[in-house]
Amino acid sequence: MKNQKFLRLGYTQYSKLGLRRKKKLTYRRANGIDNKVRLKMKGHLRNVNIGFRKKKEERGVVKGLKLIEVKNMKELKKITKQEIAVLGRFGNKKKMEIAEYALKNNIQILNLNPKKFIEKIKEKLEKRKEEKKEIEERKKSKDKRAKESEKKKEEAKAEERKEIEKVEEKVEEAKAENKEEGKQVQNSKNSENLKEAAEAEGNK
Repeated sequence: MKNQKFLRLGYTQYSKLGLRRKKKLTYRRANGIDNKVRLKMKGHLRNVNIGFRKKKEERGVVKGLKLIEVKNMKELKKITKQEIAVLGRFGNKKKMEIAEYALKNNIQILNLNPKKFIEKIKEKLEKRKEEKKEIEERKKSKDKRAKESEKKKEEAKAEERKEIEKVEEKVEEAKAENKEEGKQVQNSKNSENLKEAAEAEGNK
């Protein structure tokens, strides 16, 4: 017999009842006075009723194997060849351990493909390593640039200081030359004054 799906009335109209939201697709029995589902009218949804259940031998069985929920490694180790595991919620680290153990011991898992899962996680780890390397390289290049810019700034400052020192030396030399010229002018003036005084005395 075909596996019947039981859905709530109005699930195609309202998002709160499951329209485009699978988590909200919860079944509630139709109880209205003139409800077409309750009256079992043709072309409408079905209420849960006797006769839809599977045979006793088929209940809780997938591919002829008994379903067993697994929540940790101890429970996984207890699984036999006539049973199939259904994993609970795990983080990637524990899931990886379970997948590796299942591959080694040929344990079947209903809601996980161990080979594909291991390959996926390895790819993710490789990508992360590459991203980390790229980030480190960027940091190194940034540090190099910063050091080079600091060096250039220091060199520019040193050149500016040298130029300033040169200008100051030139200014001091010019001052010294001016002083010497001033002294020479004064000496010449004094000598001229003395000559004039001597000539004036001779005329007397």
